[in-house]
Parts: sequence; structure tokens; C-alpha cells
Amino acid sequence: MKNEIYKENQSFIEKILDHKALILIVAGFAIRFFMLFYFYFTHTENPLKSWGDVNINYRGSVYYPPLTMFLLDLFRVLSFGMVEIFAFWGFLMEIIVVILFYFVLKSFAIPNKEYVYGLFLINPFFFLNNVFSFENCGYHITDSFFFIFFFLALYFYPKEEEWCKYLFYFFLTLSAVAKIYTLPIMALFFIKFLMEKDWDEMKKFLICSIPLVLIFLVAPIFFIEDYVRLYFLWNNVGETTLPLFIRMIPALVITGLYMVFRLKEVDLIEIPFVAILITVSFLFFTNPYIRYFQPILILIILTPKEFFTFKLNFGFIQREIRVDNNLVTFYFSIVCVFLAYLIIIYVL
Repeated sequence: MKNEIYKENQSFIEKILDHKALILIVAGFAIRFFMLFYFYFTHTENPLKSWGDVNINYRGSVYYPPLTMFLLDLFRVLSFGMVEIFAFWGFLMEIIVVILFYFVLKSFAIPNKEYVYGLFLINPFFFLNNVFSFENCGYHITDSFFFIFFFLALYFYPKEEEWCKYLFYFFLTLSAVAKIYTLPIMALFFIKFLMEKDWDEMKKFLICSIPLVLIFLVAPIFFIEDYVRLYFLWNNVGETTLPLFIRMIPALVITGLYMVFRLKEVDLIEIPFVAILITVSFLFFTNPYIRYFQPILILIILTPKEFFTFKLNFGFIQREIRVDNNLVTFYFSIVCVFLAYLIIIYVL
């Protein structure tokens, strides 16, 4: 009865806020569809306008690890010679990524997952880096490949069935061989299991990871012409700014401190995110893009923590505001957007 009386006395704004999760989710998908139509419209109006990374990946002018190159070749074939269709595949990969993340939230049993999901969908940092662009088409399809494998790994991690742990290692390794962000897991997992003498977990990890690394990162050296160039690409780019040994310092420091002070006692789920931090700390000083760090924000979203609450009372709005990790991540992402623009303007 009290709830019914309370609902009757609610203002229009309060009734809207009661459905904020659904509103955020609808808005998150709506802006993604809007951007797709925007890209098609602007490129129809101006055929000379750049398609950005979509065109670069469509033309095949960048070297990636073989798994990513294979996927790009597949989508080029499915584009039937039209970059516009390739752009649609970029859009579709982004939609698959954000849908997968919802299942990751369910798998981790995150409280208020619809609201958390809505905040993720409208997060300005994720949206800026994976969808939005006024200048060209904003899709980074190779990052979507990485996120699809990475989110599949996260989805299976909390499951209790033993076969799910195999799938966790399998998809996590696929994410590493697709775009190297998580590649340091090979060393970190091995050292952790060695320190703990956890031979059963070591066996699962090696069974799932070693064949994939051999097939997609080692074997191509002997079969793909000039494939070795891929391993020197980042160094060649970075040498124009800083020497290799200086660019490696942040990654080495993070690795050393983590191995000494934390690696033995942490949950496995933390290690892939630290692996990403290690990799991108090197990539950033080679090619300074803030978007390299976006996977790290996922860890914050998946570790629920409420910092404090306060009551908002403006007469027409009476709410209890809970400041938690998701809200902090959202506002911090706005700061990251400004940092990204500053780097683009003054560095790149």
C-alpha cells in the first residue's frame, strides 16, 4: 500500500528515473544505429570523405597477427568489393561486442545489471573509441575481434563447470593472438601456477593456449612472407619518438612489481587486465592512443563496490544516489575523452 501511495505521489521526472536502466539501454543502441546511418548519409553526400580505419582495414594496408588478418580477409570477401558493406560488418561486430557484455554482466551476477549495462552503452569513452566520429567512419573492427574473444573468456570464467575453465583459457588466448593486448598472460599465468604448484590448472592453461600460440604466432614465421615484419612494426614506429629501452621501462616496472607483490595471491580474473596494462603501457609510448586502455575499465565495472550514498531532495525529485564503481567509471571516462582529444590535438 505504501509503495502504491508513493508511486502516485511521484513527479513525472521521478517516474522517468524509475525506468532509467531501460532508457539508457534503448539510448545506447539508438545512438549506435544513428551513427551507422550518419556514416552512410555523409559518405553518400561526399563520396571523397575518408572511411578512416574501416578503409585502412578494407584495403589491407596494415599488418596484424594472422588470426586477425584471416578474419579481415573473410569480411572483405563478404563485402563483395564494397567498403560500405565492410563498414556494416564493423557496425555488426560492435553490436555483437556490446550484446556479449550483457551476458558477461549476467555471468558475474552484477547487481542492477540493467542499469550498469545502460551506463556501459552510453559510456562516452567506449562510444568515442569504437563508434563515434564526425570526420570518418568510427569503427575499429580489429578491436571488436579482440573484445569478442575477450568477453567470451570473461563469460565462461565464473562458471563452475570444469569445461568452462578450458573455454576461459581458450578464448583468452584467442584474444591474445588476435590483437596481443592480453599476450603477457602466457608468462603471468605460467609463473603464478608455478609459484602455487597448481599443476592441474597449469595443464588446463597449457592445453588451451600453447597450440593456439604455435598456430597463430609461431608457425606463420615459416609460411607467411615478411611476417617477421609484424614483430618489428611497433618498434619501427616508436623509434621516431623514444628509444626501445625507454619505452619498455613502464611495462617492465609494472611486470616486476606485480610479480613480486601481488601475482601469487590474486584471482585469475585480474591477471588478463594486468596483462593488458603491461602491453598498452608499451604501446602507448610507441603510438599514444588512449583507447588502448579501455579494456582496463571493464575490470572496474566487474568489481562492484559502493563508496557512499546521499539523498537528493529538490522537491520534485527525491532520490537516494549511490556512488559506486560504475558511476565513478562513467565520470572518469568523460575525463579520458578530454585526455584523448588533448593527445590528438597536441601529440598526434
